[in-house]
Amino acid sequence: MNIIEHTTNWYKGEIFEGTLIGIAGVLLIIVSMAFWKFGKTPNAQAMVIPLAVVGLFIGASGFFMSSGNSKALEKITASQIDNQSFVQSEKKRVADFQALYLYTKIGAGICFTIATLLFFISENRHLLAVGIALIIIGISGLTIDYFSKERADVYYNQLIKQAK
Repeated sequence: MNIIEHTTNWYKGEIFEGTLIGIAGVLLIIVSMAFWKFGKTPNAQAMVIPLAVVGLFIGASGFFMSSGNSKALEKITASQIDNQSFVQSEKKRVADFQALYLYTKIGAGICFTIATLLFFISENRHLLAVGIALIIIGISGLTIDYFSKERADVYYNQLIKQAK
């Protein structure tokens, strides 16, 4: 398999993941609307806005991830690529991209910490709903990066092999 096929696989994986993330965002918005329409308890009503905001955030992230990678894939497959310069630019891009995974872990840790503090120090149902939304954001970020990092590692190893 040549490097263009590996690159294509990388982008297709990112597009698939972005699509799933977008679907998850839409599902959270639907759940939020269900709480609004059918939720009769104060706690159910408190979840409406936090879930809608998280759903919009996650859905938009998935949409931009999918569309951005689709555009990049079109450029890759539509052009003739000088393999060596392409491999070097991809190595740099993937190495720079991999540094961002640490920030997701830090962000998720902050979300979990704030959520935990909210559950311990507050009885306010709106703050507790925000805590649940923060937990969803943290779990989503970690889940997304769990699979993305695996693909990035595999792709980066193929780039290193190709550069030799």
